[in-house]
Amino acid sequence: MAPIAITSLQEFKKIIDGPKPVVIDFWATWCGPCKMIGPVFKKLSEKPDYAGVDFYTVDGDEQPDIMDELQISSMPTFIAFKDGNKIGSSLGAIPKNLLELIDKAAKAAGEATESPSPAET
Repeated sequence: MAPIAITSLQEFKKIIDGPKPVVIDFWATWCGPCKMIGPVFKKLSEKPDYAGVDFYTVDGDEQPDIMDELQISSMPTFIAFKDGNKIGSSLGAIPKNLLELIDKAAKAAGEATESPSPAET
């Protein structure tokens, strides 16, 4: 799924409170590193391996309330959430770190759908 833009603080809160893991790219139009890693984020969002994760973007200049809520002061910043909880983050335009964050979110998605093993019951 290609990333979807979040357009309000209310929408943001609803998205992160869901049971499905989400990864959000916090960026700005004037941010050079954001422009470099944005296509990487989009490409990763379309990989079948990450179908259990939803991908979103937040334009920091257009959504200052969200930026304030999370105290984000540098971009790009990527944050993963599940059930309203932050499960990881990555700062800067570093593809390896972004991939690790998305892998962590995908693992959280798998944990949500797997049945407990007999040893766990």
